[in-house]
Amino acid sequence: MISSVAMVRARTTRKPRTTPKQRSKRASAATARPARTRAARTDTAGKSGTAKPGATKPGATKPGATKRVAAKPGATKRAAAKRAATKPGATKRAATKRAAKAPTRRTTPTMKAPRKSPPARLSGGSAVVKVLDSKQPIEALRKFLARITGQASMEEGQIALGSAQLMLLPIAHEHRGGAEVKQLLDLMLARWDAFPDRTGFHAQEFLRNAFAAVGDDRERLAQLSALVPPDATSELRFNMAAAHAIAGDRPAMLRALEAALAIGATAAQVRRDPDFAALLDDPAVIALLDRAAVPAIPVDVDRYVAPVRAALDSLVGTLRELGEPGRLNPPATLEAVLAAERAKQIQLPNDYRALLTITDGMAMWDHEFFGTLDYRGDTKLAARARAFLEMSVSYGGIGMDECVPLANWGQPNNWLLYDPRGAVREGDPGYVVMLTADPWPMNDLADALLKIEDSVRDVFSTN
Repeated sequence: MISSVAMVRARTTRKPRTTPKQRSKRASAATARPARTRAARTDTAGKSGTAKPGATKPGATKPGATKRVAAKPGATKRAAAKRAATKPGATKRAATKRAAKAPTRRTTPTMKAPRKSPPARLSGGSAVVKVLDSKQPIEALRKFLARITGQASMEEGQIALGSAQLMLLPIAHEHRGGAEVKQLLDLMLARWDAFPDRTGFHAQEFLRNAFAAVGDDRERLAQLSALVPPDATSELRFNMAAAHAIAGDRPAMLRALEAALAIGATAAQVRRDPDFAALLDDPAVIALLDRAAVPAIPVDVDRYVAPVRAALDSLVGTLRELGEPGRLNPPATLEAVLAAERAKQIQLPNDYRALLTITDGMAMWDHEFFGTLDYRGDTKLAARARAFLEMSVSYGGIGMDECVPLANWGQPNNWLLYDPRGAVREGDPGYVVMLTADPWPMNDLADALLKIEDSVRDVFSTN
């Protein structure tokens, strides 16, 4: 039957990686350092990004991701360096705003179900728990709705929609269609007009999970489609397109897929989703995916070599001065760089292409940078980056499936990425450092290298 409240509570009790007190200490340490002049640096990647406070993607943190530092000589410096790499000063958004901004993936029988927003977010959270914890949750929801006369209050609507969407989640994960799905959809659709908010977050989450669970049921699929609001999220429209694909309604699938791609869904999502597997050779689908492809980055390396070399020389010089030499590999030719891009089916920004023609991969202060071998083969670094991106995508990381890994940023879940659409940065395309789940935009590659140098100097100046 439906999973009990234990399943829901399990999703709501995850411990944060850091406490507010720890973040406060990091903020005080980082803001106290003096500003440095960087006259030698040239801005090579266009507009700079500005991090938005609290832009945390839900669910990307894994327990135990932070390394334990041993109490031995030099350990304090190393630990402080890693702390210095974390950008301070982020205040958290309210849980409701965060959850509404970060939709989760549609689930299929072959996918891991994403974590859902906890019932505690609802003003009637205890009522949701009571419904889900009953022996017959659908009947409990039916009785709850039967007690509502006329128009439901906002709280009653949230309880009904929240309960229904959480019931649909495990059903959609295990199977599609079936008696439970039909009962639950009929119950909610019959009372839909009584809900005061039929276009907001809870309504859209219910519809999203309903599309994932409905299966080949054209009658109920048509009813659900009629309820999709004009401002529907890309995830909701993506699920709608997939539902039409399962039902064999090609015109409706193409309309929904085009709308989803126009507002944030990606070609990579479509290609990896088993619901679209039989349609990937369809000329109309191919045309949609081609139009949604990431814009090409024309090869223009020469003007980026000097500023990247200057930033790299400064970093290497600082590390040598402080007795922390890094590792530089022999350079690659531009032809080898472009061949690696073709093999991986990615595009690198021109300043990173320039770096590879200076050093084809490197290690600096626990930061490992990709070389052409990492893009062409399944190296340990490449495998770690792939695992991080897959984890982030499975937990609803918006735009993560199109990001290109560039360097591990010292910790298992800290990475320097190139964000080709600016979806993760929430701005223009460019560099972003993911500190576990927190995105911090970088101006360009030179700025990223100078960030490492700043961290090194901060550590040694305080020890």
